[in-house]
Amino acid sequence: MGSGQESTRGKLARLRRDREGDPSAQPPAQRRGVPDWLAGHLARRAASRPAGPEEESGASADHGWVRTCGDPAGLTVESNLFGPYAVRREEVAVSGFSHGSFTLAEVEHAAPGAIARLACDPGLSSIDLRRAVFLDTETTGLSGGAGVYVYMVGLGWFEGERYVSWQGFLRSPGEEAAMLQAVAEIVGRADHLVSFFGKSFDRHRLEDKMRIVGVEPPFDGQPHLDLYHPMRRLTRGALMDGKLQTMERELLGFHRARDLPGRLAPAAWFDYLAGRPHLLEGVFEHNREDVLTLTVLAAHLGRAEVELRADGEALPGPVAQRARALMETSSSREEKLEWAERALRRGIDGEDRRRILVVRAHLLRRLGRVDAARLAYREALEEAVDDPAAVELFLGASMLLERPIGDRGNALAMAQRAARLAADIGRPRSVLAKIERRVLRLSSATTG
Repeated sequence: MGSGQESTRGKLARLRRDREGDPSAQPPAQRRGVPDWLAGHLARRAASRPAGPEEESGASADHGWVRTCGDPAGLTVESNLFGPYAVRREEVAVSGFSHGSFTLAEVEHAAPGAIARLACDPGLSSIDLRRAVFLDTETTGLSGGAGVYVYMVGLGWFEGERYVSWQGFLRSPGEEAAMLQAVAEIVGRADHLVSFFGKSFDRHRLEDKMRIVGVEPPFDGQPHLDLYHPMRRLTRGALMDGKLQTMERELLGFHRARDLPGRLAPAAWFDYLAGRPHLLEGVFEHNREDVLTLTVLAAHLGRAEVELRADGEALPGPVAQRARALMETSSSREEKLEWAERALRRGIDGEDRRRILVVRAHLLRRLGRVDAARLAYREALEEAVDDPAAVELFLGASMLLERPIGDRGNALAMAQRAARLAADIGRPRSVLAKIERRVLRLSSATTG
């Protein structure tokens, strides 16, 4: 029998002793309580993944990380009314600290109006990133409920001229309530919450777990900037995907020297609980860098309207897509038209270009710029033949010809073309009915 098999047998025996309540034989994590179902899961993992000699020595590496044994380094134990919990806390001076090509100090120059505009959330119009808390979690699964653990919560915030990186960590499920209570207190003290896809994931996982263990969630009524949505709006179609690491690389110039894939993160915690060599140092670093990325990505978002960094340098990112996003979120027709023109000048293409040509033509008509609108409709129709957008263009041209030009004959012709095309391409019945009413009205007006 090999040494790896003997070690596995020993670990299984220890798990059995843990479940039978032998405190003297239990490793620290198990002394604080592992549920029976989780102990069984760890036992099955150990049986299916026998440790080899390299793993036992802690010398094997995964994605640049070396497996270690026991508690991760740098943990301190704190306590609250729910008991003890573990934290890794680090602080850096804001001045001069860089994350990629951006510095933490650039949050000072983020415009709240730009953030609220691109997030489509007026509740963020007074956001102060220096009074926000930045959140990222590590969990054992994507679903919610009692069987999924949020085993690490990364938070970041500013304290004067220092930036705090705080990482709550479950040394065992028995510390869950205490760690979540600490998270709730920190989040509750902040004016705003910032996350990446957190409105759909992180917040709900935390709320679910907090309610299960009896901690009052702090999120109700707190303004929440979910960076995923405005950043996707700024980069849609221009980046290979909408992942946080893609955005940090392309927009912030931050390249991770080594990164543990997310699919390995839950296994790292399970290995730790089972007393096996683990990759938790890689998880801690991944989580810490995610939170830092949130911080400087929020600073980037806050400069999108002016398209310049505080030092006057051009803001990185796809400029044509940025113009499209600013067009879509403009509050006035004049501003919307200006951003539409910029997007076209910057070479936006494909469906986005056709959509903007339609918007530009409609805006010129509504602003009363008759000659420019006539040319804009003609240009747009040249690129949108037999396209669903052409239905809108024929209708818009019909409106322009009817008023203010007063050419009802050609206005009717344009409406009839819109009706034929809408029928050919299968537009909804409601759209067809609207066009038919226009055709009937113009027909009556021209023959009356």
